[in-house]
Amino acid sequence: MDTFFWLILATAMTVTGDYFIKLASDHEDGMTSTMFLVGAVCYGLPALAWFFLMQQHSLAMIGVLYSTATLVLLALLGIVVFKEAASWRDALGIGLALAAVLVMHGGDRGA
Repeated sequence: MDTFFWLILATAMTVTGDYFIKLASDHEDGMTSTMFLVGAVCYGLPALAWFFLMQQHSLAMIGVLYSTATLVLLALLGIVVFKEAASWRDALGIGLALAAVLVMHGGDRGA
């Protein structure tokens, strides 16, 4: 399978885990809630995707791609679903993460 598939899988599972843990953090049962358990399980599943990604790419490249994809999706989740405010720092951080992807991708092509 290709890089894009494994990256999407890892990112989707992490964001799903974060979603459920955020719900659990607002729930009276907290860490004993089913939501927390589901979130914790979702955190473990990306290890499978990381295994396959590491066979084809450097750890640095995977880290930048995964972190940026997760950052962008979590920011959108916070803003859209949880109605959290976004600041100029959030936008700057996302912009810098996207710049890191461009720098790392350029290195992948031998630039």
